[in-house]
Amino acid sequence: MKLRSASLQAKHALLLALAIAGAIPYGCHAVWSLALAGGIQVVNLAVTERSVRLVAAAHAPAFAAQVLFFLRLLLVLAAIFAGLVLARAQPLPFLAGLLTVVPAVLWHGLAAARES
Repeated sequence: MKLRSASLQAKHALLLALAIAGAIPYGCHAVWSLALAGGIQVVNLAVTERSVRLVAAAHAPAFAAQVLFFLRLLLVLAAIFAGLVLARAQPLPFLAGLLTVVPAVLWHGLAAARES
């Protein structure tokens, strides 16, 4: 049984690796900042997938699902804050790392639409 989300995660990992390679000329701090934010998104994507599966399988009430997703959002925001303020990541490469998930989702959506 093939999981669709696994291919989304693979596409995201590929785009993140390409972005990290593209950041090499800008120095170690840029590479590190981009990789840190990309790592946050990798974890966020995996946790979102598991949260959706958990809510769908348990037929959880709407309020419980909202609380679960709100807590996930708070954790992501805390990780972003920690990356920018505590770890002193460079803002633009950090933002680029966070945004690598967007073309991966678009690519995955177009591929899924083409299949069906």
